[in-house]
Amino acid sequence: MSATQNAVATKDSRVTEFNHIHIRDGEDWLCGRSMAFEDRELIRCEARDPDEEEACSRCSEQILAYFGDPMHVQ
Repeated sequence: MSATQNAVATKDSRVTEFNHIHIRDGEDWLCGRSMAFEDRELIRCEARDPDEEEACSRCSEQILAYFGDPMHVQ
């Protein structure tokens, strides 16, 4: 974890979900999310799949891979 990421993960600070959308794009669902800290976007990701829940799960996995454990992404 970088020094910047360590600074974000303090007891008094929160990384928040800034945006979370689901849209239909042809045959696929597209899930897009961004996470922010103090109104600064940290990460933006998206995933597509014919199954809406699978697209959302894949998008969550990208966030978890970036921040590591423990983190809860709905």
